Amino acid sequence: MTHIFTVTLPDIGEGVVEGEVIEWLKKIDEELKQDEPVVIVMTDKATVELPAPYPGKLAKMYIQPGQIAIKGKALYDIEVAENVATHKNLTREKTAPSAPAPLKKAPLKDPLPCAAKKALAVPAMRKIAHELGIDLNQMPATGSHGQVTHEDIKQYLSQESAPKALLPTLALVDDKVEPLLGIRQAMAQKMALSKQMIPHFSYFEQVEATRLIKLRSKIKFEAAKENIQVTFMPFFIKALSLTLKQYPLFNSSLDLASNSIRIHQAHHIGIAMSTKLGLIVAVLRDVDQMSLTEVIRSYEALKERAAHHKLSPHDMKDSTITISNFGVLGGGGLWATPIINYPEVGILALSKIQKQPTAKNGAVEIRDFLNLSWSFDHRIIDGDMAATFSHYYATLIRNPAPLL
Repeated sequence: MTHIFTVTLPDIGEGVVEGEVIEWLKKIDEELKQDEPVVIVMTDKATVELPAPYPGKLAKMYIQPGQIAIKGKALYDIEVAENVATHKNLTREKTAPSAPAPLKKAPLKDPLPCAAKKALAVPAMRKIAHELGIDLNQMPATGSHGQVTHEDIKQYLSQESAPKALLPTLALVDDKVEPLLGIRQAMAQKMALSKQMIPHFSYFEQVEATRLIKLRSKIKFEAAKENIQVTFMPFFIKALSLTLKQYPLFNSSLDLASNSIRIHQAHHIGIAMSTKLGLIVAVLRDVDQMSLTEVIRSYEALKERAAHHKLSPHDMKDSTITISNFGVLGGGGLWATPIINYPEVGILALSKIQKQPTAKNGAVEIRDFLNLSWSFDHRIIDGDMAATFSHYYATLIRNPAPLL
């Protein structure tokens, strides 16, 4: 005799209330081992594999790839044997609810009334509200499940009685419509918030990278003996950490709630990575405590987890400054104006290292150059500070011996 039990989306942590189903790792009627991954779910924090709570057989999927699973709502049915049900104290079968329809975002003009209970919001929104000194419990929520969204906060700040009219959207018959979900949705909200909240200014500098290339080649040769890949990124990361040690104000964030600047002691460096699921910022933690060799190993491990959608929420939070290497994407892009990863005060975008002529001792030589594109929060960082900071960083790229 067997029993059917319904498995719901568990509490993934950090206030996550929903997640997009990315892939089912098992098929209907396929055997499941306890703690064996069954489904991959992407939240606004990370992509996680959810394991089977007990052994059995996959009986039904309630949510298809691309649809949204809600915390506490049915995700799938598992068929378990009588002895398993008895051993696990699973004495009562659960009636599975019908599969939810694809979600539709509630219109802004019909906000849900404020409830007496604690407002529903993802951690990013709670953090923003805290920094702005806003009480989420006093704010109308327009999210599809009653959660406070970035638009709600933006409207609240505007102090207008009616929401702003949405920009017209061109809609053609043959258009393909893709919902903005999971990591893509979180990134879109965060970038929009950054441009709204932070007065950006940019600073550009070009630096010769000839000695850096030689140093990387030497280390790459030694690392190959241990089958370790060595890219330029660890050198860029280490140089950024050393620069932050000299100028700690750049490793800070503005706390509007207390009208103060919070200078972070740890160097948790965010690294923009392009994945199949969209742009993410993975975090290499405590870089200030690492040697160059440790940075190389830790970065490769982080990149590997990102490539296989194995990043945990811990891998994607608490960054204090971000670096983006758009040069690895190919092409000949020279400069960029990157958007700051809110609530940080700075971001660095790096071009591809390219050869170009330069004057040396009265003669023209071909050398390797790297372009640095910075964006800073002008509420905290002034132009002269940015120039000094960038110059110090460029010096470490030009003469990279201190990185060792």
